[in-house]
Amino acid sequence: MQTNSRLLTVSYVEQAAQVISQAFFNDPLISFVLPFRCTRVKTLHKFFRAYGEVNIKNNRGYGFGEPLQGVAYWKSPNQDNLSISVKSLTLFLPLLFTFYPIGYFRAKAIFQKIDELHKKYADEPHYYLDNIGVIPNAQGKGVSSKLIRPILEKADSQKVITYTDTVTQSNVALYEHFGFQCVEESSIANTGITVWALRRQST
Repeated sequence: MQTNSRLLTVSYVEQAAQVISQAFFNDPLISFVLPFRCTRVKTLHKFFRAYGEVNIKNNRGYGFGEPLQGVAYWKSPNQDNLSISVKSLTLFLPLLFTFYPIGYFRAKAIFQKIDELHKKYADEPHYYLDNIGVIPNAQGKGVSSKLIRPILEKADSQKVITYTDTVTQSNVALYEHFGFQCVEESSIANTGITVWALRRQST
């Protein structure tokens, strides 16, 4: 029986996309970028399939369960920011035929604020939890803990901070449970979106 998360291989790209697409269906930022519920899942799957493949190939994708119940994308201190190659860029081409480009432009101020807070509160080497998602019928069963605690243990052993952000207020308490502290709450004008920046010191 699996007791911890594992680094995902490319064979899990499709499963990972399905998991995180379900998990993010009602996410406030996703709902803002993709306001049409009838096409949201299909568009989300296209995005997270491309996004997941790039991250998994760069050893940033972790999963729990067989089949997958939860997925997390982590950036470690020794990894550079992802640079999308021309070959990888082709993975995102299907998104050009969806509402995503328009939605991304609408949400540009939100993405800028997320980047700004990240640079402000985590400018030193750190672990970054970029995305985490658990399928609905596995939520509340400790799957998030399996995807978060092993990385926090690494961060503690290396004496480096961990950083994440969320646009879902209920997630703040979840992260605080793992030792994160909310260092800033920023509302984005004319969007109805608030970004919470969370930082965790090593113990």
